[in-house]
Amino acid sequence: MPLKLVPGKPEEVPLMVETYFEAFSQDPIHQRFAPRGTQSARDFWTTSLSAEMRDENNHFLSVWDDSSTPKMFVGFAKWIVPGASPEPLPPADQWPSEGDQQFSVFFFGRLGEMHHEAMGKRPHWYLELVAVKPQYQGKGAASLMLKYGVNKADEDKVECFLDASPAGQPIYESRVHTRDARRESRDASVTEARDVRRETRDARVRDSPRFWKSSVGKSPKSAKTEEAHLRMMK
Repeated sequence: MPLKLVPGKPEEVPLMVETYFEAFSQDPIHQRFAPRGTQSARDFWTTSLSAEMRDENNHFLSVWDDSSTPKMFVGFAKWIVPGASPEPLPPADQWPSEGDQQFSVFFFGRLGEMHHEAMGKRPHWYLELVAVKPQYQGKGAASLMLKYGVNKADEDKVECFLDASPAGQPIYESRVHTRDARRESRDASVTEARDVRRETRDARVRDSPRFWKSSVGKSPKSAKTEEAHLRMMK
């Protein structure tokens, strides 16, 4: 299956929004803050992605399946360059009105705090979002987009950071060797993952960048566990 990685384009935003809803249709967190099928969630993502795509600090990627007729939009990702200022979170009333607005502020605010706790002021590439259509999951699309940022980080000799759901954890662990170094709080944990690839340059061997992964909950293994954890955060 020839999958092609290309820079994301503004005209692809509607495809990205639909792919987001398909990719996260079974994810309790995303359904809680941006329920699929609601106009407020669709408007939120359309406005957000359109604005973020105009920011040069954001690298949007798209994957297409050229073997289908017509060719199929497969997925997209958003990488943020090192040194970019954190994007301010919207106030509660600007999150999807048909979702849980207070939860959205709390949850994504906590993710931002965890990001800062893990990385501090160290420069790093940040994979903020990746979404792949369900029928293409496990077929290499996410790996293409992940590899893009890892290669950029290698070029810059900096680290990477990403937020991962339990369902997405195997994708990242297939590319990095994970060491258990959790920092647990009441509502979240951080896992350090280190890429074990080594490269020889100028007769020297160096480690490629460390990859930090932030995952909600204490490694829940099912949606039921994740939902129970959400109830604890109310």
